[in-house]
Amino acid sequence: MTLFSLLLFILSYALFVQQDLVFIFLVVGVLFLHEFGHFAFMKLFRYENVRMLFVPLMGAFVHGKKESYNQWEQVLVILAGPIPGIIIGSVMWYYGFTGNIAVLKSASSILLILNVINLLPVQPLDGGRLLQTLFLAKSSLLPVVFTLLSSLSLIAVGYYMEWYVLMGVGFFMSFQVRNQYRSYLIHKALREQNVNYTGTYDELSNGDYHFIKLEMLENTPGLKKYLDLSNDPEADQMVAQEVNLLLDPAVKLNVGILSKVILCLVWMAAIVLPTYLLLQAKF
Repeated sequence: MTLFSLLLFILSYALFVQQDLVFIFLVVGVLFLHEFGHFAFMKLFRYENVRMLFVPLMGAFVHGKKESYNQWEQVLVILAGPIPGIIIGSVMWYYGFTGNIAVLKSASSILLILNVINLLPVQPLDGGRLLQTLFLAKSSLLPVVFTLLSSLSLIAVGYYMEWYVLMGVGFFMSFQVRNQYRSYLIHKALREQNVNYTGTYDELSNGDYHFIKLEMLENTPGLKKYLDLSNDPEADQMVAQEVNLLLDPAVKLNVGILSKVILCLVWMAAIVLPTYLLLQAKF
């Protein structure tokens, strides 16, 4: 799947963006380096089913999951993508511009630009994920508002730059906002009933499953109507999958206030310093 998605990315980029093969392979190399950082740290922290996929005309992502999460591990997995790219890009920038080496100039610029953009505090970028991991508790309404603002920002920027794929991502995220808000309402109702919805599906008691199922159907009228009218023997499996999606994996919150301050300073430096280098190169 990784190789297939990579070929699709190269083909779509060559057809619609840029036909220069050297530039295309530089972009692919930068994306691979970035995503490999996420991939390596996910493997290090024993995430399961870790996969790297390229998205035509957009970029790439790595997906994996665990039964329980550690806040520090999540932060390191996020930063393992952009930080190595910024460090390598800065070194290449120095040797490229002091030695006037064209390939190093191009590679360093792509490394710095893509990784700095990726650190902006907007979902689904690494900066948005970092902001949510450090400061936005899943049980609150803030992640829903943050995703909504990110969606509107992507639509606005995509429209202004006439980058319609980016607008499409923004519209796609608007559906995520709806699902997040539905999950928020269900979780809020479950907390009021003292129903445990954290942990894994296998750990779920029959009683908790029953209450989660009732709240899920109450907040999903389309599915409830379908189940009422359907004699599908796989209906129970469908409900079980929906209940599983509503469960919140346990997260150990172990990043203290001082660590958050330091991480924010590193985050800001990783945006400001490469931006300064790029401006120096321009002028």
